[in-house]
Amino acid sequence: MEQAPTETKKARSSESSSQAHADGALDDASLHAILYCMPLRDAAVTTALSRRWRRVFPTLPCLYIDSATFNGRDYVADSLGDDYCEDPDRWVEALDCIVGSRAAPVAVFDVEADVMFTEEGWFHDVIRVLCRSGGLLKLRIWNTRLTSCYLLPSPVYACETLVSLELFSCRLRVPDRLTGLRALQSLVLQDVVATDGDLQRMLSRCEAMKRLVMEDIRKARNIVIDAPSLEYLQIHSYRPLRVSVKAPKLRLARLSLCYGCAELSWSFHDNEETDGDYSIAEIQEMFDFVAMEKKEHKRTDEIRNMVTFFCGIRAAKELRLDLPREYSKVLSKTKIAVPRMLPKKCCLLGLQKLTLALDHNHEALARLVSCLLNSSPNLKDLEIMDPFDIRYSGHLAAEFWEKHITADCIQNHLSVITFYMRESLFGGYPRIGLCQFLVMNARALKRMSIKYHRSLYKTEHVATVLEAVQSELRLWPRASPDVQLELSEIDCIPSI
Repeated sequence: MEQAPTETKKARSSESSSQAHADGALDDASLHAILYCMPLRDAAVTTALSRRWRRVFPTLPCLYIDSATFNGRDYVADSLGDDYCEDPDRWVEALDCIVGSRAAPVAVFDVEADVMFTEEGWFHDVIRVLCRSGGLLKLRIWNTRLTSCYLLPSPVYACETLVSLELFSCRLRVPDRLTGLRALQSLVLQDVVATDGDLQRMLSRCEAMKRLVMEDIRKARNIVIDAPSLEYLQIHSYRPLRVSVKAPKLRLARLSLCYGCAELSWSFHDNEETDGDYSIAEIQEMFDFVAMEKKEHKRTDEIRNMVTFFCGIRAAKELRLDLPREYSKVLSKTKIAVPRMLPKKCCLLGLQKLTLALDHNHEALARLVSCLLNSSPNLKDLEIMDPFDIRYSGHLAAEFWEKHITADCIQNHLSVITFYMRESLFGGYPRIGLCQFLVMNARALKRMSIKYHRSLYKTEHVATVLEAVQSELRLWPRASPDVQLELSEIDCIPSI
C-alpha cells in the first residue's frame, strides 16, 4: 500500500491520455470529473468497462468517503439514517483496496465517518501513506461520532505538501518539533480539542497560511496567532477566549461570541484538566456545564480579551462582529469599563468597513460601539444589524452618542451607513438615536439606509411607526446637504 507509482506507470498514463485526446476522445481530466460526480463505489465499477477506464479510476485525484459509501446496493436507510455504515469490516476492506491500488497520489482526501475508531491503527497507516505520497494537497477529516474526538494521526504534522486542512471533532497533539505544514494555506478547526501550546506550535509553523477558521475550540483559553501571510480570520466561540493576533496582511476578521447555551454547547473537554483519573464527584462536576460557564465568566476579564483581539487586527480592512444578547449581559457585569478608545498604537487604521450584529441600544454594547468608532479614523462603510435574539432594551438618544463618540473620527471618511432593524424599529418607540447622531455629524456621509423587517408586526402598527420615522428623518439637521436617507423593507435580516 506504500508503493509509489513507478515512472513506467506515469509514462503510460500520460501516453494514453495524449492518444485519447488525439483520437477525439475525452482526456483523463474530463473522465476524472465524471467519476467525481458519482458515488465512489460506482466509480470503482467503471474499471470493468475497458482497458482505458481501468487506468482512469486508480488515478482519480479526489476521494470523498462517508460512512455509507460502501454499503450494499440493497441497503435501505431506516431509522439509523443515510449515513449509517452497514458493515465496518467491508468499509475498511474496500478503502484499503482503493488506496492500495493507486497508480497516482491522492490529491484530495475527504472522509466523513466514524469507522476509523474501529480500526485506528489501520486508518493511521492510510493517512501515513497519503501524507508521504508527495501529492496530497487537501485533507478533510469530519468525525461523525460526536461523543468522542478522533486523535489526528501524527503523519499529518509531517506532511510537506498539504495546502488545505479541515478537521471536525478531532483532538490535536502537536509534537514539539514539526517538520511539515509549511505549505498550508487554509486551516479549518471545528469542535477541536487542543491546548494553548498545541495551537501555538501548529499555527506558528503555518507560515504560508492565508485563511484560518476556528469554531468552538475546546480546552484552549489563550490562543496566539502569529501568521505573516494571514488574510482571512474567522473565530466563533461559545465561551470566553483570549485571542492574540499578529497578522500584518489581514484583510477580513470575523468574531462571534455566543454565550448562554452551556447545556448544548459545552463539553467535558472544555475542562482544562480532562486527562487523568477522577473520582465520581469530580466527573459529575466536569459535566455540570452551567456551573462551568458561570465559573469561567467570573474569572475572565472580558474587556481585556476584546481589547487584546482588536489590538491584533489593526491592519484589517474589514471587521465583522457578532455579539448576541447573552454577551451584553456578560459585558454589563464586568468590573472594568469599556475604554473610550483603543490605545493609540492599537487604533484600527486600516479598517474601512465595520459590520456589527448586536443591540446597539444596550448601554454596555453601545460603549463598545463607541470605542470602535473612536478607534477607526479611516472607516468608510458601517453596517449595524439587530441580532436574531434581540430583546427590547430601551432607547439611547442622540445625546448619549454625542457624549461618547468623538465627532472627528466620523467626519472625514464615513460615507455609507446601513441599519438592519427588527425590534429596534418597531418594538416600542423607534430607537434611532445613533442614526440621528451620525446624520448630524458625518460630514462625508453620502447615504444612510434603514432596512426593516416587519413580518412580526401588524400592518397598522408598521405603517404608523414608518410614518413617524419618515417625519423625524425630514426634521434632522444634516452635516452633509447631499446625504440620501432611505427607508426600505427587506425579506430578512442578513447574517454576517
